[in-house]
Amino acid sequence: MISWLMLAQAIAFGVIGAIVAVVGLMKRPFNDFVLGAAAFTLLALVVQAIASIIAPFTGAGPTGDLLEYWTYLLTALVIPPGAVLWALVDKKGQWSTLIVGIGILACAVMVYRMHQIWFVQIA
Repeated sequence: MISWLMLAQAIAFGVIGAIVAVVGLMKRPFNDFVLGAAAFTLLALVVQAIASIIAPFTGAGPTGDLLEYWTYLLTALVIPPGAVLWALVDKKGQWSTLIVGIGILACAVMVYRMHQIWFVQIA
């Protein structure tokens, strides 16, 4: 796994999620910017999944629990589309943008945790 990629994703998701959440707290409606932020998050997570499939074949397997890592990754892959679907259902409501922002922030935390699982040595 690529350490700098995971950390860059965690930071990017944190910043993007915070911006979207603040926009949501300002009661701005769901728009293309919010949809783009969720799409970027999902695309980056797909890149992470592909890298996670390839990495063990190159000798860079995880030092932590592989099942726990994949559970985090698959759950993170479900969050952005789920948040967007929820936001689209509540499109006229005032909380739809905030829902997506919180989902992206959750992905940031999950990616950081995946980094810990992949790289931290277990004694």
